[in-house]
Amino acid sequence: MTDATPAAEAPSAATNVSHQARPHPGGPSGRLSALLDEGSAAELLAVNLAAQAGDFLRGLPAVDLNTLRRVGALLRTFESLLDPGWSRELREELSRLGALLGQERAYGRRLTRLLAGLDSLTSTDPRAGAATAPAVLAAGPSTAGPVPRPREAEGLLARHPGAPKARALLERQLTLGRSRAHTAALQELGSARFHALADRMTLLVSDLPLRAGADDTPSESLLACAAAEAAALAAAAEALPLERTAVAYNGDCLHDPGDDQPWHQVHGMVRRTQYALELCAPLMGRQAGPPLAALTELGRILGRHRDAAEAAEAAALAALTPRITPATGYVLGVVHADQRLEVEAARHAFSTTWPDLYRSGWLTEAWLTTR
Repeated sequence: MTDATPAAEAPSAATNVSHQARPHPGGPSGRLSALLDEGSAAELLAVNLAAQAGDFLRGLPAVDLNTLRRVGALLRTFESLLDPGWSRELREELSRLGALLGQERAYGRRLTRLLAGLDSLTSTDPRAGAATAPAVLAAGPSTAGPVPRPREAEGLLARHPGAPKARALLERQLTLGRSRAHTAALQELGSARFHALADRMTLLVSDLPLRAGADDTPSESLLACAAAEAAALAAAAEALPLERTAVAYNGDCLHDPGDDQPWHQVHGMVRRTQYALELCAPLMGRQAGPPLAALTELGRILGRHRDAAEAAEAAALAALTPRITPATGYVLGVVHADQRLEVEAARHAFSTTWPDLYRSGWLTEAWLTTR
């Protein structure tokens, strides 16, 4: 929700934490247009950050997590133009706040995903056969042979005696976690630390702290910063086991959930590169369109990877609850495996989408720095 409601009256912290992306200053217009040919890189950066900070301040007491994430990413990518100590300190505060306020939403995502998966696995509706097919089939056809037909009658856990208790356990644990996160978010929004952060954000609107000499940096220098971010993304993505995950099913994700972190890191780098190119879009013209579209799609895929990995972890934690019945534990194990298959499907989708962006040359420094 984007409407602000006083914290004391909020039925959910989601009322105070908005997740809808606000309009981003796009094509060259107004002051931005005037700066394209004559302004410095610092001035162009200041215009963009002022717009983001203005959205943040006008939205209070609601907080847009996308704005926090975007500002933090831009401070990191274009740190060479900013006062380093101030930039790093603000970026760390934004990251801390975003992580804290995002917990309630994360619990909600996990609960929604796990209950939907459990409903699919326990379905007895013959018309819901496609929904009970293994999640990995969503990744595309396998090279190992014909795609098996989905179940035509029931889900794998249909009428299983442990399913109702597993559902109740997941609802209880994740709802409790969400309630605790809600309380923590409300406490943070009323804290002196949050008000101090809001005061710092006003500097982005009125007096951006710059590194000495940044005023004389030509606007094209922004492209070099974006190119460095894109190069880091390319290196991290190429370090992933893309050849293996390009196979529609290999079973790795069922047995080794500990290797999720590199994929999460690439997800963050995809977003930072996207935000950097959005800022540079007025300098790049129509050339910005294809890479931005590709990065948006990669971000969507890796967002699905994150959601499935988090849901699988929640199911595994629920299965460790003391004194649950073997039937309940079995159901939670199947739900966990189902989510890990979703993780694998997302990795496969990334592995078949990334090479097109990489081979296109859209992320090379030479292309980025050519107007």
